[in-house]
Amino acid sequence: MLRTDEPHRYLSGAEQRRTARMGDPAVRARYQTVRVALRDVLGRYLAVPPHLVELRTGAGGKPEIAHSPLRFSLSHSGRLGLLAVTWARDVGVDVERPADGRDFGALAARYFPEAEGRLVNSADPADRAGIFLRLWTRKEACTKAAGGRMLGPGLRIPAAGSLAAGDGLVTHDPSWCAPGGVWTIRDVPAPVGYQAALALAGPEPARFILRRWEQQ
Repeated sequence: MLRTDEPHRYLSGAEQRRTARMGDPAVRARYQTVRVALRDVLGRYLAVPPHLVELRTGAGGKPEIAHSPLRFSLSHSGRLGLLAVTWARDVGVDVERPADGRDFGALAARYFPEAEGRLVNSADPADRAGIFLRLWTRKEACTKAAGGRMLGPGLRIPAAGSLAAGDGLVTHDPSWCAPGGVWTIRDVPAPVGYQAALALAGPEPARFILRRWEQQ
């Protein structure tokens, strides 16, 4: 269980000041929980107190740890957060849950490569949101691993492969505009109603360990 009732033990001074300025209690609680969890996990890897983990913004706005080969990526949606940590290999994660009333077929036809647009629109209407979000989270994970932007190169990254792929789908940006170029994608098990994916830079195989935390 992860304790978040003593944030001063985890958060940096800047994060504590930012939390204090947030007027919406729900927004404040969510931000605090996410940052406490992030610092708790990173502090364990680095063997330092959580509030002393030196976080900074790297190229393209990608968060990173100063003076360390440890890499991480963080995503959250609704009540679910997802964090990936690796040593010396860029990583990206994304978790999403569908928003009611969105036309996922139209979005896929507009933004995805033609074959992926057809894939989404040929599915049963009840399945379109799940298929769209599976593709979207894979693309977003690659984009975050690269430190790039989703709109543009990120949307062009082929992400279909086998929709049931769990052992790793190797893909690349066909235009080679996105930094990094080649990624290994893996779907991440998520609760019902969510889709999640992880991407690692390069085609090399990797060992994945999945752990779950609950707020106390």
